[in-house]
Amino acid sequence: SAFAGKRIVIFSGGPAKGKDEVLEEIRGIAKGGGFGSIVGRNAFQRPKEEAIELLHQIQDIFAAEK
Repeated sequence: SAFAGKRIVIFSGGPAKGKDEVLEEIRGIAKGGGFGSIVGRNAFQRPKEEAIELLHQIQDIFAAEK
């Protein structure tokens, strides 16, 4: 499958991780040319305010790599 000339690869599942580990993984995905990540449990199993902060940080990482 392709979208706008890019292949779409989806990785899903895995354990919940610490915030720093999640952000490091996201930085690697963004630097490698990825444009998104499924974070599911890594966001939704946190208190609401902490989850929102994490999601904003993830958005900022992807925005910086454009």
